[in-house]
Amino acid sequence: MEQKKRVQAHLLLLLTAIIWGSAFVFQKFATEQLSSWFITAARFSIAAVLLWGITFPKWGKLNKGYLLGGLITGTTMGLGTAVQTVALTLGTTPGKSAFLTAVYCVIVPFFYWFVSKEKPQKNHVLAAIICLIGIGLISLNGDMTMQAGDIVTLICGVIFACDLTAVAWFAKGRDPILLTTMQITFSAVVGWIGTFATQGLPTQISMEAMGNVLYLALFSTALCLFLQAYGLKHTDAAVGTILLSLESVFGVIFSVLLYHETVTFRMAIGFIVVFIAVLLAQFRFEKKNPTSQSG
Repeated sequence: MEQKKRVQAHLLLLLTAIIWGSAFVFQKFATEQLSSWFITAARFSIAAVLLWGITFPKWGKLNKGYLLGGLITGTTMGLGTAVQTVALTLGTTPGKSAFLTAVYCVIVPFFYWFVSKEKPQKNHVLAAIICLIGIGLISLNGDMTMQAGDIVTLICGVIFACDLTAVAWFAKGRDPILLTTMQITFSAVVGWIGTFATQGLPTQISMEAMGNVLYLALFSTALCLFLQAYGLKHTDAAVGTILLSLESVFGVIFSVLLYHETVTFRMAIGFIVVFIAVLLAQFRFEKKNPTSQSG
């Protein structure tokens, strides 16, 4: 029975990575008609309504800790998502966005060092160096410059690293789904603030644009949060994280299939290098105790 749950968990985490990978394309499509801030506000608002309804029995647990955690993690997630969406309007393709955003996996151990005093391991440092090489292969032009969209996407990756660090800190001793509900709620607030501070509400929304936003809200946000929570509960964290990191790979696949992105040989090498760095950053290498070795 336990093995069956583990297999189910792996399949659900793989499905989560597939949906998250496809979301980059739907984000890109949505930006063709809607502002980045409105997309962020709408997707998180819809997801928040669903999550508040599902977590209704747990409302009694809410306290200042959940509010503060939700405010900080929601602000970083909302801002990071908006910045990521803005980058898609500045020339970055969905495939490049998927891999450049993934740099947060490499950055998190260094950010978490500041809040927990837990030093990054040697593999984290090596992963960071490898990741920089991959970013150069993906984004650097012949004159050693980068497109504005690629630079903004990297900034988004840094913001997401802040978000993951904050989530890891505030999740201690708290219900993860309830904290996520607060996070999504404040993400929606950030989106609405950005919407009214910039372009305001759209004058009209086509069925195609609404369909893109609904996909992001219902599948990429609400559904994937539950799939992720269930999957990580029934498997090892290392295995689960590796499966979820396939998001970047599926991001390129869907970008090629749906957005007809052209991947050059140099970009492909860059994608592989970044993915290797992301995988390397997930492992923990513990020193063996000599007294426990046999023979």
